[in-house]
Amino acid sequence: MKRPVLLLSLGLCFVSIVCKAQYGKQFENRGFESWANFGSGNDTDEPVHWHSGMSASGTFSGFLSKQIEPSTHVRPGSSGSKSVKMWPKSVMGVTANGNLTCGRMNAGSMSASGSSNYNYTQRSDNRFNTPINTIPDSLAVWVCFRSASADQNARARAVIHGDADFREVANGTFDPSDKLVAMASRSFKRTSTSEGSYTWRRLSIPFVEQGPCHDPRYILFTITTNEIPGQGGTSDDMYVDDILLIYNPSVRMGAIEKDHFMMGESLTIPFTLEGTMSAENLNKEANQVIAQLSSANGSFSTPIELGRVTTNVSGSFNVTIPSGIFAGEHYRIRLVTTNYPMISEDNGFDISIQPVTELAESEDGFKIYPVPAKQTVHFLSERIIKSIEIYSMSGSLVLSHQEDGNDVALPVDSMAPGFYFVRCRFDQDELVRKFLVN
Repeated sequence: MKRPVLLLSLGLCFVSIVCKAQYGKQFENRGFESWANFGSGNDTDEPVHWHSGMSASGTFSGFLSKQIEPSTHVRPGSSGSKSVKMWPKSVMGVTANGNLTCGRMNAGSMSASGSSNYNYTQRSDNRFNTPINTIPDSLAVWVCFRSASADQNARARAVIHGDADFREVANGTFDPSDKLVAMASRSFKRTSTSEGSYTWRRLSIPFVEQGPCHDPRYILFTITTNEIPGQGGTSDDMYVDDILLIYNPSVRMGAIEKDHFMMGESLTIPFTLEGTMSAENLNKEANQVIAQLSSANGSFSTPIELGRVTTNVSGSFNVTIPSGIFAGEHYRIRLVTTNYPMISEDNGFDISIQPVTELAESEDGFKIYPVPAKQTVHFLSERIIKSIEIYSMSGSLVLSHQEDGNDVALPVDSMAPGFYFVRCRFDQDELVRKFLVN
């Protein structure tokens, strides 16, 4: 027997993951783990990229004192070790609310609601601005608000605005008002009494487009111990942890390579995930993407799982058409996710699935075994086989073999799993058949 000539290039079977930005644009230091010195106190005055009175501008900024510090009281399930503690304080007889912003405070008036008191985006200093070019779907933040009054409200607010040093003024106005794009705002009551238990609540606040501007450039977030300037008791305090901008997720299945498969055949399913699949401040298990096969008539009432991969980002994974299902011409494939639960559109066209055994024998007395082939494949014929050529599905010659016999055995252990064509030549004619390597 002559030795076969092997023309196969070895390939690797792998799961491909495309690292896309799962969360979209976010606040810097959103878990408040990093702190820096902006004031005259110790080296933990303010969290990096977050600000209070210690870094304020304005005529009366020198009268402001420390109203913020790091705390080891963190939200339930946090992987971090710090949160922000903030509190109101009497400044020259006026109650200054506890205040935290990703912009900068300006203290320009002794009146709590004076128009010269505001938080603002300062475009000229990167410490005091947060660029953004889209509108998230919502904002989620953990709060622990301890107050002597059950009637007083704290407030969290994020304003998306256009290209300006935008101000959220203490009197409730915005300047310039024509740069307002969208806003997420929520007033909330205490989670426990002053000096009471450290009870945390996760706020989920949707963004609402406000207009008149439709060109998002920056986001200005402020959280304060009272929604009314100058209100609230000096025994109040609030803890803030793990703020996250939420982008509603979606799942899409990529193109399936063909519309016909054999039982036991493998295929690659590409997929695209966008948005916040597993919000990091929600203590959710990692998301799984699951490929499902319909029934032979296209129904997903009792789908068959083809395979799954644990991921929060786009990619692809390999699955196998199961044996033992009904042959049919109208199968479909779709994807489902576990967190956030979603169902994709199906592949968009009918898929034919047939048993491999239909390819194993023919009316010409020709047989291929075993089915599928793993280490060695046999080509058995009642007539004398003169030569054999094996081609990939794309038409590339993989193996060429000269022979004079009725049962030809060839090695396939180094061939990539999948379908191949075999061309067998006899004295007077030839035949072409398809077989599966797995």
